Amino acid sequence: MHIGGLMVFDGPPPSYEDLCAYLDSRLDAVPRYRQRIQSVPLDIGQPVWVDDEDFELEYHVRHTAVPSPGEYDQLQRLASRLLSQRVDLDRPLWEMWLVEGLAGGRWALINKAHHAMIDGLSGHDIMEVILDVSPEGRSSGPSQWNPEPGPNTVGLMADALVDSVKRPGEHLGRILERATRPKELVEHMAVRTLGSKNFGQRMLATDTVLGGSNSPHRRWGWAETNLSVLKAAKNAFGGTVNDVILAAVTGGFRELLLGRGVDTRPLEIHSMIPVSMRKPGDASGGNEVSAMFAVLPVGIEDPVERLHAVTRQMNRVKRSGTPLTVDSIIGLADFVPPALFAAAGRVAGRVDLRAFDTVTTNVPGPQVPLFMLGRQLQALIPFVPLASGVRISTAIASYNGLVNFGVTADYDAMRDLPVFLDGIRDTLAGLTSAIE
Repeated sequence: MHIGGLMVFDGPPPSYEDLCAYLDSRLDAVPRYRQRIQSVPLDIGQPVWVDDEDFELEYHVRHTAVPSPGEYDQLQRLASRLLSQRVDLDRPLWEMWLVEGLAGGRWALINKAHHAMIDGLSGHDIMEVILDVSPEGRSSGPSQWNPEPGPNTVGLMADALVDSVKRPGEHLGRILERATRPKELVEHMAVRTLGSKNFGQRMLATDTVLGGSNSPHRRWGWAETNLSVLKAAKNAFGGTVNDVILAAVTGGFRELLLGRGVDTRPLEIHSMIPVSMRKPGDASGGNEVSAMFAVLPVGIEDPVERLHAVTRQMNRVKRSGTPLTVDSIIGLADFVPPALFAAAGRVAGRVDLRAFDTVTTNVPGPQVPLFMLGRQLQALIPFVPLASGVRISTAIASYNGLVNFGVTADYDAMRDLPVFLDGIRDTLAGLTSAIE
């Protein structure tokens, strides 16, 4: 369940020692990167974050190289292997790899961090700390970090007992506050009921042409385009940039299925689309993500008609209130005894109840050049984990006029991942041709 990605820079690469010193000077801004998970005895409370008194930066920052000739094919295979490996749950939940040997004198960083640490729009991602808007960078002195002593067993259990009483009360308080505004309460419950019904029906519909059990290994690849291509399609045919992105991903699935000899006309490919629930300007960190669900129209051959179908559907989804559904389910967890919730989580991790076929997540990035240690960032390619029973998912990141579709797939089940990537490219090319 780690997220991450690949950052490709102009050369020459920094030394490993210089990179570690640079990161050490910046980590004070992201305290979570020096914290580990501490479980509560007997699972009577939810796990807590504590400072890792044995933190060693050199454990988390690794050094490697790609074989000659150092093209993207070699980098892609290396990144797939490194991103397949789980993070150590007994240490701070992140790793970073310095990669040398890229063609053209370039170098790269492969970064991964467990999803529990961050969501894509929280403002506390490590990339926002280590990247600068100018080659000169920001001045940062040596680290001032000193670990806080961790809680003892008695303290952990006492805090857990207090929390088990406090959290349901806070959630109930929010419900009572809405009860003082009857019209808002009725609207709120209506959209949540509608969304929960649709989500529940899909939870029981587990037959899918794409899903199934996953191997522990991953394939990872990407398709690149210009942001101007997406905007031109949006301006020509209506909808939003996100609609164009979904239409392109739909084209990837269409080509993947056609390549396997599957009739796409009767199929429904359901995508979960994460939605940040964070209010504008909120930089509190942590994971505040809900979701909405869309059916990708893989049966439509013409890319323009496919885009129109996506736009119509997304307009309906936004009006339905479905983005509140998962937030509602998560809120109800406050009423579940923590020990039972922990056990249910372990069971859920082993049960293949597919509520969706794929995940499509889009994180807008900065549209100005960024730098690290004086080197300019050339490409930013995202990685997203696979949910249980889901064999392929797509993360989209934009940066400085470029957009990269980073696609994670199960290694054994998705040997034809290049076909999916070609389908994305072909859809965007078809939309561009239709404009001309």
